[in-house]
Amino acid sequence: MFRRFKSFGVKVHPVVGSLFLLLCIVSISGCSAYSSIERSTKRLVRDIKAPDSDLKKRVGVLLFENKTTLVNNDVEKKFINDLYETIASSCPTILLEKPSDSDYPDALTAVPRTRSGHIDNLALARAGRQLGLNAIVTGALITVAPDKRKKGILWLKDTHYFVQVRIATEVYDTETAAKLLDKSFVHEVEVDELDLESIKDGGKVNASIADKAFKTIADEMGEKICDAIVFQPWKGFITSIDADKIHLNFGGKIGLKTGDLFDVFDSNKIFEGLEGRRFFIPGTKIGEIKITAVHPDTAEAILVSGHDIQSGFCVQPKE
Repeated sequence: MFRRFKSFGVKVHPVVGSLFLLLCIVSISGCSAYSSIERSTKRLVRDIKAPDSDLKKRVGVLLFENKTTLVNNDVEKKFINDLYETIASSCPTILLEKPSDSDYPDALTAVPRTRSGHIDNLALARAGRQLGLNAIVTGALITVAPDKRKKGILWLKDTHYFVQVRIATEVYDTETAAKLLDKSFVHEVEVDELDLESIKDGGKVNASIADKAFKTIADEMGEKICDAIVFQPWKGFITSIDADKIHLNFGGKIGLKTGDLFDVFDSNKIFEGLEGRRFFIPGTKIGEIKITAVHPDTAEAILVSGHDIQSGFCVQPKE
């Protein structure tokens, strides 16, 4: 339980020793070393706790809506790129479809909405299923708000100026159309008075300020998105059936191999929840298929067992 350092004859608990070592590394290398260690630790935890599957998950990222007064060009694209870098480094088992891709699907360029203006989660999930996605990430730049307040002690108080950035994200599961994540992230940057007045007057913000705020939020948001997606089981969907040939919209790029076996689940049934929101019901197992041909983005399979297999049904790797 305890280890004795022979040179000094002192008993040290292993946990205390680990913390001491971590503090030494941070003090020598700085906060960047601590951040790197923290990210590596989170990645190790994900690898241990994630469902056992060698298949990579495909995730669609929609361009975030800009609800702020920022007039900087392509501010939404800049944030998406920061977010992409975080997810790519933290979760290499996730393949992202992002707006800057040359082959970005047209179905993801506009968010489907209900008459009330809310995101149509069922239509979004259906689009994701057709594209072979496990999840879809969307969100909005909510506010870039200037603020000032006194800081200090008694008569030594001085006025400090800040810019608070708030960005929200939602992650939708394509099997159920339910949210895997719904969270707002806030970061505050201290600025000088001129920057504050510039934001108040015309919504313009210094590029370095925006970059710092966006990068900080993207790092935190990316980690949360990773957690929300990685811990979910891998799922795919049947796109069509032609006689005895079953067509799938995932293939070699995600690690699929000829001979792989999948369980098939009826996941086309729908129920209505609160405020008229509709969701897919995860169904029971009704069959099993075997992969017979693999292409980069598609595959073919045959029925091994079961009956009444239909397009849209969910498939998962056979345990």
